[in-house]
Amino acid sequence: MLLLEAGGTSRSLMHAMPLVATKLWFDPKASWSYWSQPEPGLGGRRIPAPRGKGLGGSSAVNGTVYNRGNPGDYAAWASQGLPGWDYASLLPYFRRIEDHWRGEDAVHGVGGPVPVTPLRSRSPLTPRALAAARDMGFSISEDFIGEPEGWGLPDMNIDRRGRRVSAADAFLRPIVGRDTLKVETGAQVLRVLLENGRAVGVEYLLNGERRTARANREVILSGGAFASPHLLLLSGVGPGDELRAAGVEPIVELPNVGRGLVDQPAGSFEVASKLPLTFERTLRLDRFIVAMVQWGLGLGGPGAGPPVIAMGNIRTVQNAKVPNVRAMLSGAAMDSRVWIPGLTKRKGYVMLASFGVAHPKSRGSVTLGSADPSEPPRILYNLLTHPQDMEDLKHAYRYMREFVSHPALADVTGALLRPAVEPANDAELEDYLRKVAGTTSHPLGTCKMGVGEDAVVDGRCRVRGVEGLRVIDASVFPVQISGNPHAPAMMLGDKLADDIMGRPALSPADCVAEATAAVN
Repeated sequence: MLLLEAGGTSRSLMHAMPLVATKLWFDPKASWSYWSQPEPGLGGRRIPAPRGKGLGGSSAVNGTVYNRGNPGDYAAWASQGLPGWDYASLLPYFRRIEDHWRGEDAVHGVGGPVPVTPLRSRSPLTPRALAAARDMGFSISEDFIGEPEGWGLPDMNIDRRGRRVSAADAFLRPIVGRDTLKVETGAQVLRVLLENGRAVGVEYLLNGERRTARANREVILSGGAFASPHLLLLSGVGPGDELRAAGVEPIVELPNVGRGLVDQPAGSFEVASKLPLTFERTLRLDRFIVAMVQWGLGLGGPGAGPPVIAMGNIRTVQNAKVPNVRAMLSGAAMDSRVWIPGLTKRKGYVMLASFGVAHPKSRGSVTLGSADPSEPPRILYNLLTHPQDMEDLKHAYRYMREFVSHPALADVTGALLRPAVEPANDAELEDYLRKVAGTTSHPLGTCKMGVGEDAVVDGRCRVRGVEGLRVIDASVFPVQISGNPHAPAMMLGDKLADDIMGRPALSPADCVAEATAAVN
């Protein structure tokens, strides 16, 4: 088996420390540093679209929050004509990949390659935030896998020393010495080679030299929601007119390659904290050094996770079948920095309230800029172009403003810092959100799995119309999930590995009916 990766090994200290994940998003050695096209729903703004570059892909640069979404999300997958993709059928795979700190039971697994641990550094403001959620009528989740709705603290995809465990750390590094596996880093795939309707290999660039690798069985793309459709298009698989316009000869007509891009629109605001209890305390240089030493010694602490106060997967409207709002209260802003008393200016004690639409209706696209593989794909989210998404985002903003102003947080919440002035009406709020909105960085759907003409891959992730070619990553997700896509993406790979190797699918455990009922 030959594994080709355009980036490096993803083994730096920056990769290992969850706290500094966002610093990697714009590092050209660790990220593709993509940007969207001018977004019509955001007043023509271009927004960042960071994706991991290196072994492990985006799992090497993500926020390390670990959850599965909601069982109802997978009911929506199965409803696309995809038997075997409902939650009951997927639960054995979720359990198989995990080594969960809660121990083995109906919904958690132990002994798998992916460690799941609790948030190691808890904010002193968390009890207040959870009290506010409870007073507002929301449940408190002690476990977002067993209880996927409500407010609580997330589990993390880090080991017991506080270090990130990417998909490469979990699945690849333990087998990298096998004679049957060859890994090439710094190898950018340029296109899939197709002959007589079959994928027979790939062309790639290594150290400035074009090379060809022939496949005995299959070619598998795992580039994510941007790179996988981009490679299909470069290979002549996609909408014919678009390919010709970009200078690529169409080989297999698949009109929806790159179509259906979906990511959760997100907004945020900042409020001052009246009490010196936010992450700003830890960012004072002397305390920050202590925290880094603590993390380096494997003792966890602030370096072992994001500065989360509380996280919510919630239903804020009565007719929602699954959570419609993703919410998070954090103890630091995106521009918070290490500070030295008397020498450098600090951000100040601040809380960041962020919120997103769990199941947006807007759809975007990934298209070719040209036939040149070195040119990045053209990414257009079309964020907030569906009017319902804007209504939902405004609703989420108002909910979070009520949340941080709740009496349980009254002794903490200070003045509104961003926006500088509270929007006075719908029009002002909409204007503010269009100026600040981004995504949760959970793109998917550009190589949609399904059975109809709009599908790019079938239920076994085989590209329609091409033998010997699969796409196995979040681009095949047919419906957005309520949670973070990292765990489902790894589950997907584990499930399809059985199919590729000719092993029978795992059967739902005897307790699966009980487990499914418990999380619905």
